[in-house]
Amino acid sequence: MPRLTVYHVTPTWRLPLIEEEGLRTRTDLSDRYGPPGPEDVAAPGVYAHGRRVSAYLHLDHARQQAAEHGRGLVSFTVDPRKAIGVPGSAREQGGYWAAARPLHEWLTGEPPHDLEVHQPVPVRTKHVTIHRPLLGADALGAFAPLVEAVADEDRLSAKALMHLAIIASGGDVDSAAFQAAAALAYRDESDPPSILRELVELDPDKVASAALAGYGGTAPEAARTLRQALESTRGWADQEGLDHGQGLLVRSASVLEELTGTVR
Repeated sequence: MPRLTVYHVTPTWRLPLIEEEGLRTRTDLSDRYGPPGPEDVAAPGVYAHGRRVSAYLHLDHARQQAAEHGRGLVSFTVDPRKAIGVPGSAREQGGYWAAARPLHEWLTGEPPHDLEVHQPVPVRTKHVTIHRPLLGADALGAFAPLVEAVADEDRLSAKALMHLAIIASGGDVDSAAFQAAAALAYRDESDPPSILRELVELDPDKVASAALAGYGGTAPEAARTLRQALESTRGWADQEGLDHGQGLLVRSASVLEELTGTVR
């Protein structure tokens, strides 16, 4: 039986961690990695105590859960013979785990639209696809026109502005700047492997500056915020003895390291 693609929704701030380490154990459909709650403890056998990775069978149903579980979207594949499925409606009816059946049994007919899929092993990074976050203009705020103009049209500029937006967010994962960084970073089409090397060779500071000059008019307020972050980062890089391009990458990485370090 062929492997099946399933979809997992999570807060956007988790996406860098997922990109780095994949979906690890104790990853469920909640907005946290652990510790396990009562429902986790009640799970059968190897699925107990949160030792599982969970997802939704249908993409459109996964999208409907974003408001509750997060607007980051990833997908991976499961072996239907090694996973179980439970209708989401069973949560409201009680006895959730009693409704569990091997996933391949659900697939012999028309599986429930709200089927939740669980497997008891981690998903490695190389098998995880990170998709465009499920972010609307309300979440992106003043950054929405900039994301619209750049994200799919100019990936090199988008990557440079992503680093600036991370810095501008100051690690505030609920800010429009951080949401914009996620929207600029992750798209439905994967970036070419050479894009990071190209960004470094061209100098991230210069690429970011040119991107603000070229696209800043689409979102003046957001552009001002990013220019302030750029100037601040240049000053920080000078103090640290780094060139401006290197300083941009190092400073954005430090924000993410502090953020992801809290959930390791």
